[in-house]
Amino acid sequence: MKNIKYLILLSILSLNSSYAASNTLESADLEMLDSLWASNFDNGNTTDLATLYTKDAMVFPPSSEILEGRIAITTYLDDLREVGFKTYSISNVDMQVKGDTAYSTELWEAVRIGTDGKEIKLDGNITNVLERQNDGSWKIKLQSWN
Repeated sequence: MKNIKYLILLSILSLNSSYAASNTLESADLEMLDSLWASNFDNGNTTDLATLYTKDAMVFPPSSEILEGRIAITTYLDDLREVGFKTYSISNVDMQVKGDTAYSTELWEAVRIGTDGKEIKLDGNITNVLERQNDGSWKIKLQSWN
C-alpha cells in the first residue's frame, strides 16, 4: 500500500509544476494544486513550490512579515523546513471563480518536529486569490494564513 501511495505521489510530482488547469477552475483542479503545494513542501522542493505562485505574489503568513515575490516565498518556506516543519496537508472549504480570478478558503494542517524530536501538530486557515495566467494555468496571487 505504501508503494502505491509513493507511485501516486511521484505521478503528481511529475506534472509540470506550473500546473495548467482548464479555462475554468474546478474543485478537482484546486485539490490538485493543493496536493502539488503540499507534496513539493513535504519533499523540500520549495523552488518548484514557488512556481505555483505568480511572480509578484504576496503571502501573509502568521507571525511574519509580508512576503513579496517567489524568492521571498521560497526563503520563508525553506526557513519553515529548517525549524522542523515536515508535512502539510490542505483541504478546500469553499471556492468561487469570477472571470480570471478565483477565491478559495481552505484548512491546513502541519506537523513540526520539535527540538526534542516530538511531533507538534498545528492547523489553521488559508485564504487564496488565484489568477488565471495567459497559458490558462492558475497561480496563487495572494495568500493569507492564520
